[in-house]
Order: sequence, then structure tokens, then C-alpha cells
Amino acid sequence: MPIVLEQVSHHYRSGPQTTIALDNINMTIKDGELLALIGHTGSGKSTLAQHLNGLLEPSSGRVLLDGEDINQKGASRRALRFKVGLVFQYPEHQLFEETVYKDIAFGPKNMGLKDEEIDLRVKNAMAQVGLVFDEIQGRSPFELSGGQMRRVALAGVLAMQPRVLVLDEPTAGLDPSARDFLLGDIQRLNRAGTTVVLISHAMDDVARLATRVAVLEKGRLVMEGTPVDIFTQQEKLSSMGLDIPENFKLAAELRKAGLNLDKHYQTQELADALAEAIKGGGGDAA
Repeated sequence: MPIVLEQVSHHYRSGPQTTIALDNINMTIKDGELLALIGHTGSGKSTLAQHLNGLLEPSSGRVLLDGEDINQKGASRRALRFKVGLVFQYPEHQLFEETVYKDIAFGPKNMGLKDEEIDLRVKNAMAQVGLVFDEIQGRSPFELSGGQMRRVALAGVLAMQPRVLVLDEPTAGLDPSARDFLLGDIQRLNRAGTTVVLISHAMDDVARLATRVAVLEKGRLVMEGTPVDIFTQQEKLSSMGLDIPENFKLAAELRKAGLNLDKHYQTQELADALAEAIKGGGGDAA
């Protein structure tokens, strides 16, 4: 279990006023899972993400990595950030080097690695996100498309070989093609063993990628479970201002219309089941 949050709270103070951003969060992030954090704007998702690699300290409670409190005296935050990689929303805004290669190599250089190891890591990270080394390694990152810039930024984190990858709205602002490429990268990384924490408002993406979903509301963890566990509770999510994926909406409407769907379907499976039910005269879709 790479990360455990124990009664984590975080308060922002502005003059005499105190805002509770996180309120007594207890959560375990398991090795190899793809955990999606969802919640309305201001629910505390991004604040929680910044606790996972020590960018923010809890006002109370502990964040443990392999049983060690990451904020205790003597803990190396620098070393920690190499284990937990955080990719902010619009990470391409953080690109600054003159070439793609130098930008991706920046993190490994700060780790004190030798040139040969840095070169290997840059090449491997670019391959992981589908960037062709010989084509773009010498180009300015600012000459690339938005989707390519996003992937360069992701490669810069991957080159440090983190055990856990935290992504805050990674597809925000991307066109559909770039979005699909990036989501494919994330899914492949997770299947290869990287633990992923995904913050997203795109519920269809969450339903397709996540192995577990955690719902935050006003700084509190209010729901946890599989995508099916969470997205079949439409009324509860709606009361928090959250939508559900389109296939869950369709399945709910079909059930209301009398079609017996006794399990969750992905979109294509649902279409196939509906076609079979129609062909058979509206019977069960088991």
C-alpha cells in the first residue's frame, strides 16, 4: 500500500477567516490501482492531490508512504517527489527548456543521475507517451501542438520513474484526438503497474478508466467504491452537483422503460444488449 491518509485535515487562513479545505480524510491508495477523485469545484480534490507528495502539509493528521510519515522531521521531501509524481492541470505551462529533450531530462538531472541513465530515461519516457524521439527531441516544446506539449510534460514526470502518478484534470482543454491519445497513455501506464490517481470532471473517462472512485464534497470523503457502485447512485450524486456517465444514464432510462438490465454495461455492451432485447421482443438483457 503506497499511500495512506490518516485523519487528514487542511485549513486555509486568510486574516481572521479559516476555510476548511479537507476535513478528516481517511483513505488508502493501493498499489497498482487507478483511483479517480471526483467532486464539485471546491470540494478539495486538488488540495488532496498536493498532500500526496508533500507540496502541502496537513493541518492535522498524517500522510504515510510505505508506513513513513512524509512530513515528519527528517523525511526527505525531495526524494518523496521522485516516488510520487504530480502533473498539474495545464502542465505545458510549466515547460521552460529550449528543447524537448532538455525539458524531459530536467527531473532526472536533479536526481543526480549520470548522463547515460538520463538519456535512457528520456527515451523510455517519450516512448511511454507515444512521442518519437528522433522526430521531436531537438525541437522547442513551444512549437508543438497542445496535445504534444501535454505529453512532453507528462514524460518529464515519468522520466523520474515515480511509483505513483497523480494527474489533475489531465485532458482539460485538449481536442478529442489529443484527449484520446493521453487517456490511452494513462491506461497503458496503469496496466504496466504504475499506481494512478486521476482527478477529473469527465465522468465518462472516469467510468472507463478507474478501478475505484472516491467522491469529495466540501472537503469530506463521502463515497468510495467501484465505478458501478458510485455511478448507480444518480440521485445522491445529483444532490452534490455531479453528473453520471452517459451509458449509466441510458441504462437507467431503459430500466425505467421496462427493460431488465441486471448488470452494468459499457457503452458498446449496452448497445449490443439493447439490440438483442429489441430483436427478441423487449425481453431480459442479462
